[in-house]
Amino acid sequence: MSGVLATLLLFLTACSTPDPNERVTGSGGTAVKYSSRQTTVDLTAGEQSTFAAIRDRGFPNVSVAQALRTVGSALTANGYGPLTIENDTGLVQGARGEVLVPKWREVLRGVLKTRVGFLPAKPDHQNTTALVTVTPSTTGPGVVVRVRFDNTVWDSGGDAKTKTVLTKETNDDFFARVKHDLDAPVAPAPKGGEG
Repeated sequence: MSGVLATLLLFLTACSTPDPNERVTGSGGTAVKYSSRQTTVDLTAGEQSTFAAIRDRGFPNVSVAQALRTVGSALTANGYGPLTIENDTGLVQGARGEVLVPKWREVLRGVLKTRVGFLPAKPDHQNTTALVTVTPSTTGPGVVVRVRFDNTVWDSGGDAKTKTVLTKETNDDFFARVKHDLDAPVAPAPKGGEG
């Protein structure tokens, strides 16, 4: 009976209509799964408008070098690393991983899967990549910082789905951290010869 149920479930999964905004960048088979599946979800026209409204922030009277250092420290403070900072292109990139379920649940699912057989896949870990560019402002002194967070969630079956984070609060928190660090007073350098 369980074999019939599993076959029926595989058939229904294979016949489902694909989402036009999803690109499968690695497929592990449909009727018989022989590898993991990687999917990238493209932004719809409405989501592109939302993203355009939250991705940029201007910082007047700040140099590109100063902004790059500050963006790097803000990402590091939020758990991103290791960072790649390209001074010539104004690009900062880093990633942060996170386990979504406790280890005991992962082990329990593994045991149940070997005993029972088919279990539906559940998200178990994720990785968020931060891509930040710093460019000189075109409207006056200062810079424009543009950020994009791409989140990839892996499930217990090894499949992954990548989406751009469209949460305004996520970007606002990042920009608030950058502004806070830029506004922080710089400690004066110690004077030589005093003692």
